[in-house]
Amino acid sequence: MSKLVLANLKMYQSTKESVDDYINKLKEVKDKFIVFPSTIYLEKFIQNNFTCGVQNASVHNPGPYTSEVSIHSLKNMGIKYVLLGHSEVRQNMAEDDELINRKIKQALDNNLKVVLCIGESLEAYNQSQTKIILKGQIEKALKDISGEVIISYEPVWAIGSGKTPTNNEIEDITKYIKSLFDYDVKVLYGGSVSDENINTLNEIPNIDGFLIGKAATVPSILMKIIEVAEK
Repeated sequence: MSKLVLANLKMYQSTKESVDDYINKLKEVKDKFIVFPSTIYLEKFIQNNFTCGVQNASVHNPGPYTSEVSIHSLKNMGIKYVLLGHSEVRQNMAEDDELINRKIKQALDNNLKVVLCIGESLEAYNQSQTKIILKGQIEKALKDISGEVIISYEPVWAIGSGKTPTNNEIEDITKYIKSLFDYDVKVLYGGSVSDENINTLNEIPNIDGFLIGKAATVPSILMKIIEVAEK
């Protein structure tokens, strides 16, 4: 069965021309992945019938909040997914699990699908604290939430580093995450996923898909990842 493929384009594409080129090269496979572009280019992807998500959103309803973009407004644009808790947002924007919890509630109230990112630091990994950290993040981010979410396990130390845990480690963590839920939660892996390691990562039996960062900005690489994930 094919797996979910999520392309987090972050802020790599900075020109209209680069976005147009990306869209044109991936039109034929647009139904095989979910794209999370920069907010300013969301409408362009939606107009070309890509399934889109947003990389983050405001916790507030529409109102006097300068620079913010509400989940309600994004839904009206046509997005289907919201990516929350990514480690870069946690670090660069000082978002904590309590704020992420409020955003998840907003997204679910608007009938959007939530992808919750969780992951441990290198220090926690080296001290065998991964499961403790992940459980804490899940419990806090999903406090008083009954709706279903998608979990993306992204070791903080693996993002952009070219390093990944072993398949056995990812399989064990995925199994552990699934055991914390009373529904069949989908668990993705993210963190230096590339065309060079996708064949190996795709062998993990209990992974439901992949969240891809920089590698997803190159159409030919993303197409290869999609091809493997369909096997």
